Amino acid sequence: MCNDEGRPKLALGSVADRGLDGVFGGQGPDAGQGSDIAPPLHDARALTEGGSLVRIVLDGVTYTLRITRNGKLILTK
Repeated sequence: MCNDEGRPKLALGSVADRGLDGVFGGQGPDAGQGSDIAPPLHDARALTEGGSLVRIVLDGVTYTLRITRNGKLILTK
């Protein structure tokens, strides 16, 4: 699955519905650390302030998180 520029895109369902094991195949970022602390939970619609796009910066790299018409999330670089 690629975006309009031919780059791969990541489509995620609702993490809240599946938990992190559904996203990371049981190997979430806290797997094996014995941590019972839940990761932060953010509402995607709140992040986009009612729109369908939000830009997220990680280590100086900007990513775009998009909510599709079908309610899926797509993260692109």
